[in-house]
Amino acid sequence: MRISIILFFSFCFAQLAVAQQATTGNDNLQTAQFKVLGNCGMCKKTIEKAALGAQASTAVWDVKTDMISVAFDGKKTSKEALQKAIALAGYDNAGYKADDEAYKKLHGCCQYDRTGEAGGTKSCTANDQEH
Repeated sequence: MRISIILFFSFCFAQLAVAQQATTGNDNLQTAQFKVLGNCGMCKKTIEKAALGAQASTAVWDVKTDMISVAFDGKKTSKEALQKAIALAGYDNAGYKADDEAYKKLHGCCQYDRTGEAGGTKSCTANDQEH
C-alpha cells in the first residue's frame, strides 16, 4: 500500500514537471504590438478572431488606442502573416491596407475612418458588442 502511494505521487510529480516544461519551454514565443483601425466591440471580435485564425496564441485589440497585442510561435506564423490576416478581414493596420471589397463588407458601424488616424472617428461606443 505504501509503495503504491509513493509511486502514485512520484507519477503525479513527474507529470507536473513535464507539463510545466511544455508550457514554459517555447523558445519561439514572440510578441508584437501594432495599430489596427476599427471602431467597436464587434470590430474587436473580428480583429482578434483574424489574428487567432492566423496562429496567434493570444490577441487583444484595444478599441480606445487601436492597438493590438499579439503573442505567437515564430515557427508557426509571423507578425506580417498576422497583419495580412487582419487586413483580409477588412481592417487596415500598420503592415497592410485592407482590400476595399473586404472593407465594404464590414457592418456599417465597423466601417472606420480610413485616414489612418488611430482613435479617430468612432461611430460606435466601445461597449458595443452586437449589432
